[in-house]
Amino acid sequence: MGRKLSEKPFKALRLKIMDVYDTQDAFAKAMGMSKCALSQRLSGKTAWKMSDVSRACEKLNIPEDQAHVYFFS
Repeated sequence: MGRKLSEKPFKALRLKIMDVYDTQDAFAKAMGMSKCALSQRLSGKTAWKMSDVSRACEKLNIPEDQAHVYFFS
């Protein structure tokens, strides 16, 4: 079955961002992207590029072999 309508995409990633950076704005700045660009990725409107996934894993201390938990579930 698909995701519930009330469920936001990338929930685990959002929680990790809040844990490490406190705000999505601070994470966007660390990633070198605009708040809007990050918001579009977190809402599923724009796909994550593999280079962004790798950089996000580095910034959030996520082992790359665990990226699927945050980006592909």
